[in-house]
Amino acid sequence: IASVDPQTKGIAQTFEEIYRATQTLGLKGINVEPTFGRPAVSFDDKDFLPVYDLCQSLKIPLFIMTGPTTPNLEHTNPAAIGRIEREFPNLKIVVCHGCYPYVNEMIGVAFRYENVFVVPDMYIFQAGSKLFVEAANGFFKDQLLFGTSYPFRPMKQTIEDFIKLGFKDEILDNLFYKNAKRVLSI
Repeated sequence: IASVDPQTKGIAQTFEEIYRATQTLGLKGINVEPTFGRPAVSFDDKDFLPVYDLCQSLKIPLFIMTGPTTPNLEHTNPAAIGRIEREFPNLKIVVCHGCYPYVNEMIGVAFRYENVFVVPDMYIFQAGSKLFVEAANGFFKDQLLFGTSYPFRPMKQTIEDFIKLGFKDEILDNLFYKNAKRVLSI
């Protein structure tokens, strides 16, 4: 996954990097971090919309970095993810860190938009995150992806702890790899 920043590089250079990363290097998606930018902005900020449009046109997934460490926690609200998906309905969006602490709201957005995928990674072990497990045992089984947040959390421990969270055995293959294969078209 390649990271781009239209705020600092401008849209022309950002587009060049997207094409280089996906067409030349063979990377499978594009990551953006609007809530960590300078200035920090919402996921649906106008400077990022051309990136989303290009990702949709190229049929590559967009990864959006979220989480509670952003300079402005209000920007982490997943309602903006829903607005992006309405504007770009064929865009696969992978929400890294699961918009924690907005767990319930993130599940609501994913319920509404089947092209929204969530990787709660280390935040699935935090207070309130059991809702991800409950949802995955139902409608959300094709939209939740496993992630480790390595090096912040050891991989082996994360896998062992993830398995103990209460997921149904029959969905673990989806969570560990099938959903990611589908998102990345591999």
